[in-house]
Amino acid sequence: MAFRKTSVLAAFGAVAVMSAGAAMSASAVPTTSTAVAATCHASSGNLYCGNRVNAAIYKSPRYDTPSGNPVEIVDTLRSGFSYFQCYTIGQAHGGGNSIWYRTYGDDAGAWGYVPAVDVWTPQDPFPGVNFC
Repeated sequence: MAFRKTSVLAAFGAVAVMSAGAAMSASAVPTTSTAVAATCHASSGNLYCGNRVNAAIYKSPRYDTPSGNPVEIVDTLRSGFSYFQCYTIGQAHGGGNSIWYRTYGDDAGAWGYVPAVDVWTPQDPFPGVNFC
């Protein structure tokens, strides 16, 4: 099944639709991670939530392999609100846990994992999101 990334942001009564690579007006995007976290929701086991713009998407849920080699970065999240298919447990990261969310990127449409520290959830894993 092929996917085309289109994110819908419904925050504070404002709705903005954005395709991959498109810029969103500053007035439509909450400016703090707390405000963005309030927009997170799970639907059918998937997560829709704010995230760090330009977050790296890794091939596996870790920064490096057991041998110390870096894990390949397969794509990037350019938008500040994204779709996440599920979560898994991987390498610990700066968010104080080992939760990673599976998603696809804005540049190449490649699937991979983003550490939860880059997803503005109020808790990890986010309730209602499927385990990968």
